[in-house]
Amino acid sequence: MLSADTIATVKSTVPLLQQHGRQITQAFYGRLFKQHPELQNIFNMSNQRSGRQSTALADSVLAYAMNIDNLAALLPAVQRIASKHASLGVLPAHYPVVGENLLAAIQEVLGLPADHTALKAWGEAYGVLAKVFVDAEEGLYQAAESTEGGWRGFRPFEIRAIERETALVQSFLLYPADGKTVPAYKGGQYIGIQLKNTASGHDEIRQYSLSYWGQQGYFRITVKAEEGGIASNQLHHAKVGDQVLLSPPQGDFVLNAQAPSQVFIVGGVGITPLYAMMKQALAQRSSGQKLTFIACSKNAELQVFAHELREMAKLPNVTVKLAYEYGEGGDVAGYLTEPVLKDWISDRNAQVYFCGPLPFMAALQAILHDGLKLPEAQLSHEVFGPTVAI
Repeated sequence: MLSADTIATVKSTVPLLQQHGRQITQAFYGRLFKQHPELQNIFNMSNQRSGRQSTALADSVLAYAMNIDNLAALLPAVQRIASKHASLGVLPAHYPVVGENLLAAIQEVLGLPADHTALKAWGEAYGVLAKVFVDAEEGLYQAAESTEGGWRGFRPFEIRAIERETALVQSFLLYPADGKTVPAYKGGQYIGIQLKNTASGHDEIRQYSLSYWGQQGYFRITVKAEEGGIASNQLHHAKVGDQVLLSPPQGDFVLNAQAPSQVFIVGGVGITPLYAMMKQALAQRSSGQKLTFIACSKNAELQVFAHELREMAKLPNVTVKLAYEYGEGGDVAGYLTEPVLKDWISDRNAQVYFCGPLPFMAALQAILHDGLKLPEAQLSHEVFGPTVAI
């Protein structure tokens, strides 16, 4: 337990973190990778270059300071981040290294003497938070390991099939190299994939949503070849028979089984977790439960799983709507608007899940919450990459 003085001191640093948080986290990562270059085999260096990781960490540090006297408010974020850490193989030994460099970055940016009260308070506060994460991640490692077909860490898988979905998107069927089984998972969850011998000169780990649900014996991921994307382009050059290393399924972006109806809204390759969730919802829904799937893409040629969506639309109590930015074939042309969604989402008690590019999700969140007046509890979303606010 943190003392009242420590809590008060940490909270007093909130204005400084609001002003200098991004500068602190940038200095932190610079120090960390200079002193421990091996950690570049774990961290996504593309997110480092874009600044998304620094922003996400700055937001997290600020949130911790603001809620240090009410840690229960942080539990959903802790669980989400712990799941991502578990898929990366983060270990307890990493936390002292991170703590040492984070405190040094705070001291450097704010120009504090080594014995400053704020540094001591943050050292204690970081120790408490590190233990929360270590315990949460160990729980995830143990759960994955004890599940039938499960494991801890990374396990070799073989690419047995590659299916082209669009000009830029391919699906990969991944089977255990040891011939054993794989664990059951929930629609919406993801796996970590570790690639060796990449163009960056170090290992690259990425998290990809599992893009199917209900099959036995293998995993499927569906990957867009991003411009300049080291991992995605290496995967797109892979061949049947190649091996990759996978961590077990993780993630808490899953179905709410209690919802009276379900609505899935996707943008581009954000369809991957929601298609798996839709498959699970179809298999497990109660009699008469309505399911709505709204897919947005630039045009019909770039629509991922187009055939599957057409087949899905033939099922009872299933509505499939398509929105294309340009070209023919959609139910609406251009971006989704408030009037369109008011028409397509008839049940205001529905659970709405959405995933796609950040601008797409930000606009959608505003329409759903401010326009349709859906409460936050009915809105669920997944962010690809660092956990950032939309």
